[in-house]
Amino acid sequence: MKVLMLGREKHINIISTMEKFFELEKVDSDLLCFDSCTDMELIGKLQDSDLFLMFPESLGQGCLSPETDCSCRIFEAVAAGYVLAHKGRMLLFIHEPSKLSGIFNGVPAVGSIGEALSYFRRERKVFESNKRLLDARRKISEAHLSFSSAGMIQAVEYGMHSETQAFLSAGFSTATETPEGLPLLNIAVRNGDVEICRLLMSYDASLNIIARDRITSPLMDAVTANNQEITRLLIEAGADLNYRNRNGQSALIVAIGSRMAEIAELLIENGADLSIKDSLGMTAAEYAKLFSLTGLYEKLSIFET
Repeated sequence: MKVLMLGREKHINIISTMEKFFELEKVDSDLLCFDSCTDMELIGKLQDSDLFLMFPESLGQGCLSPETDCSCRIFEAVAAGYVLAHKGRMLLFIHEPSKLSGIFNGVPAVGSIGEALSYFRRERKVFESNKRLLDARRKISEAHLSFSSAGMIQAVEYGMHSETQAFLSAGFSTATETPEGLPLLNIAVRNGDVEICRLLMSYDASLNIIARDRITSPLMDAVTANNQEITRLLIEAGADLNYRNRNGQSALIVAIGSRMAEIAELLIENGADLSIKDSLGMTAAEYAKLFSLTGLYEKLSIFET
């Protein structure tokens, strides 16, 4: 964001204070004095800026004094007209804002440095939000994706990391799901895409969202896919270890039933409920015994009832 301050030499003290504020806020700012600028300099700086702080000396006087310089008044009018016609983001600084009543209808006016600082803090947030949105739209368009939930689903499905980031930056929800009821995090888990999993989780994707096609949580999908890295990632993030699928099986029972000893041990070490029984009335220990997983059975048998 670049701010252009428009005034006269007489306003230099206020402008210097504003410059120090913009420097602290790490905002790029520039100054143009109507007393000493040329028409080409005026147009160049107007075109190169995003927000404007203007001291409308002549326009706010009502009755102009004989010593008021004509070129200054013209430059003020040109600047105001340009901003209103092409930019629209301008703050007017005048000690008596009421004097501008009826001249700049709807344009904000302040009478103190404090009010001006508050205005620019708010405008900076708006500007940065709009910039993120425009950058996201451009990146998504360049990838030939639609700026829609369907486009975001495609980005996740195809492992398009930067485009997925663009959708998230633009405000799309991590709870987005396919028409079949498959949420984004479950898609990434099933694809084994660790980076997109991390990305979605950094935007507070629900760790326990349920995919309606299989009635599975992300953790259940990770265990089913025998993906230890994503399983560990979800466990460390706080995913529910004891969610039960449509067969009443927990992730631990699924891991043992599929002879995934390392994932089963990972779940046990992190506090999975060992007493859960599935729809057949079987516990994890009983499945370990059934499939001759001796080491796991020894760990689990003490919990049999």
